[in-house]
Amino acid sequence: MPLPLRQQNYNYSDYGMVKTYPRRISCKKQRVKKTNPFVKMFRFALASSLLCTFSYLIAPKLYCEYFEPLILNHALNRNIKLDAKQYTSQYLNYLHNSELFGQNLIVPTNKHVKTIVPIITSGELTLISKQINDLFAKYPNMHPSVYVWEYSSAKEVNVNADEKFSAASIIKLPVLFELFRKIDRCEADGTNTTVLSKKLLYDFKNKTAGSGELQFGPLNKYFTVDYLAKVMITHSDNSATNMLIEEAGGMGAINSSMRSLGLDKIELNNRLPDLEGTNKISAKQIATLLYNLDNPNFLSDKSKITIKEYMANVKNRSLLQAGLPSEAILIHKTGDIGQMLGDAGIVYAQNGRKYIVVVLVKRPHNDYTARDLIQKTSKIIYDNINSDSDLI
Repeated sequence: MPLPLRQQNYNYSDYGMVKTYPRRISCKKQRVKKTNPFVKMFRFALASSLLCTFSYLIAPKLYCEYFEPLILNHALNRNIKLDAKQYTSQYLNYLHNSELFGQNLIVPTNKHVKTIVPIITSGELTLISKQINDLFAKYPNMHPSVYVWEYSSAKEVNVNADEKFSAASIIKLPVLFELFRKIDRCEADGTNTTVLSKKLLYDFKNKTAGSGELQFGPLNKYFTVDYLAKVMITHSDNSATNMLIEEAGGMGAINSSMRSLGLDKIELNNRLPDLEGTNKISAKQIATLLYNLDNPNFLSDKSKITIKEYMANVKNRSLLQAGLPSEAILIHKTGDIGQMLGDAGIVYAQNGRKYIVVVLVKRPHNDYTARDLIQKTSKIIYDNINSDSDLI
């Protein structure tokens, strides 16, 4: 039986050799392309002119404007440090209207200017003035400032009320009012850049000692403007205050706004806590701010209600509140540093009368006799205004 083809051995020599043919070489001559010598000369002249133009016009400009200042000078002068701001923005050292993280700034002015109404008085509450001056004579180491204005009679008590005092935490009232004025402006403009629901980051640079509980909480946490404003007033939180100062536009913007309102004795010169007492107020001008709390051309109804809610829940009740009966209602803000103790607010008496009261006391360092003086002053004022007799 024959083997399969794949297993058969073939002798390929039986078939002869495969004939190969040499490759056919073309005898056609290749044409050599000749270049016109004038074309060569033109190309050379063009290249030379371009090179000369680059070397004479462009290269020096590139060297002077880019290479030398950006590369060569940087390499040669890398150890020299220059603050160009002192040359380009010299005017910011003395001309600015805002401040952010220690840097002076110029920010746009407010388009919507709302003015305050000054307090108009019809006379003096002479009986109250005499009684509290007799009380002050018993405290020779204290230097008090008192302003009282009663709504129904429009009469006042003024004892050193135009004198500048260290503000302590009462400076938080101007910060609060300016913050809500900005919120009102943003709502009117439709920009909503500052609203109560806006969240601000509490981080290490905002952590501040002194009063308040934020300093003991975790860092890198977000809080709403509403929450920060509330704890700034109710718990006198310094960390929240510093965050809201920046949100309101900075110290320069707040000072500029106060001056434009005629409140030139209210000065925010330092972040909280201002233990040196560089922030300033006067009793009369803080009373003017409180008087305009009901001014619809100064604050919106919504802002007015929110501010009153904050001030009605202040935790420190050891000053004006301690001199009032339980039936009286007080919305207020206290202030306490070594050299000054004070309280400012609006009292709603049981008989329906209402009055503004601001009491500030310069004292020997941390002398809490000032607290007794404020409590007794508050009691004298309330007892006279809450009486059924006419105010004289």
